[in-house]
Formats: sequence, C-alpha cells, structure tokens
Amino acid sequence: MMKKTASIMPLSIGAVRVYDFDGIRLHAYETKNPFADECYLFETGQELIGLEAPLFRNNLTEFADYIQSLNKPLNHLIIAYHPGGGNAFAGSRVYATETAKKSMGEGGFIKAMIANFAGGFGDKLYTEIPAVTDTIKAGKVTIGGIEFIVTDTKESFDLEIPAINVVYTHMVGHRAHNILESPEHIAAMIEQMEDYKKQKPCLILTTHDVPVTVEIVDEKLTYLQKVKELAAASKDKASFIAGVKAAFPDYAGEKYLEMSAGALF
Repeated sequence: MMKKTASIMPLSIGAVRVYDFDGIRLHAYETKNPFADECYLFETGQELIGLEAPLFRNNLTEFADYIQSLNKPLNHLIIAYHPGGGNAFAGSRVYATETAKKSMGEGGFIKAMIANFAGGFGDKLYTEIPAVTDTIKAGKVTIGGIEFIVTDTKESFDLEIPAINVVYTHMVGHRAHNILESPEHIAAMIEQMEDYKKQKPCLILTTHDVPVTVEIVDEKLTYLQKVKELAAASKDKASFIAGVKAAFPDYAGEKYLEMSAGALF
C-alpha cells in the first residue's frame, strides 16, 4: 500500500518525513524539541487533516510555514494527547472526544501536564489549547474524506486509519521509556502491542517518536514485561529506576521513567 519509504526534508529546527500511499500522503513533522514530539498531516487531493499541534512556539511557526508551502487548506485538526497552538489554526475545525476534552480542561491530566511544562520552559511554550468545535465518539468517523476509527483511552483516544493501514497512539517509541501509570496501564499496553502484532499496521504513529514499523513491537513487549516484573519486585522508586536502567541502559526518555516511578510507587 505504501509506495515508497519516507523521503526526509530537513527544516531549520525539525524535519518532515513524507510517506506516499494510494490517494493519501502522510507528512510526519519531527519537532526535535526536548520531548521528541511529533505532529502529522494527512494530505488528500483537496485538503489537509492535521493530527496534533506543536507546543513550542518555534515549532509552531515552522509547522505553520510548512503547511502553507503545501498550498492546500488545513480544514481539520484532530487533537488527542498534545493540544498546542491555541488559535494558530483558527480556520480549522477541531476534533476531540469527550474524554480528551475533560483531560484538556481545568483539573484534567493533559491541562496539568502542559502547566507543568510551562513551569520549566516559560514563554517558549504556547500553552493555549485550541477550542474544540466537533466532539467525536468511539468508533468510525469520517474527517476530510478519510475514515478514522476512534478508541477511547484513559486520558484521551487512539486512532486507526484503515485506508492506509496506519495506527496512532500516545507512546510507543523505539528504545525509549514509556509513561506507565499503574500495573493496569502496563497490562493494557501489553494487550495493545499484542493487537498490533496481529493487525500488522504499515506504520505506528506516536506522539513522542518518528513513525515506526510493527517490527519494534516485540522489543516493546520485552520492555513492558520487564517493567511489569520490576514494578512488582522493587521496594521503592529508586530501586525500580535502577532496575529498569540496568535492564535497558541505552533507552532514551529518562524523565518518562521517573514519571512512571512516581506513579507506580
């Protein structure tokens, strides 16, 4: 289905990987910011559908310039785990589920996470969350002529895009730690990875890494099973972190490991 491997276009700050499918072109914007954030565009013959928006101001400007270079309107923006950009895409319809809206509202997990980031990065961040114009539900939804399958998660929602056999979730990451909030969360992610093995998507899109292929799933399952084991066996946060680092010494995302430790202990 995918015509060729990605072409990579370096930009001043980040880079864009472009994947050609039959009738749909996927643009994956690698922000190269401290969180390794990723944003996406689905391009059809008529328009663009965005997925997530940059939180850092310099990325937001670069992403907006790239969108303009495509000479097609961004009529739709889906926001799940990383709602940035405020009114930068005011001409777009903005889509999210009720769960995501609550998470982005006062007292919500995503809202609190952005506020925490702002404490460390100040005015480098554009912390205003876009106003949702269209509330979507779990199941099939067509946006900009493309069918998406929405799956609710604890904090927001995941997506499948059957026309190009691509899936989207928050954190998969090649050789990178995950934010894991509880034993139940670890078990749910193990189940998700097992489902991906059966489904065999062409690409796995994630918010914190460049697109990856299903070949990384076995590695991620090994990681999750070990983390589950260490979470049960460790006495405290420090011993858990030490155990995970010893088992996966070359993994990136130490802050995410620390966040997992804080949630698990």
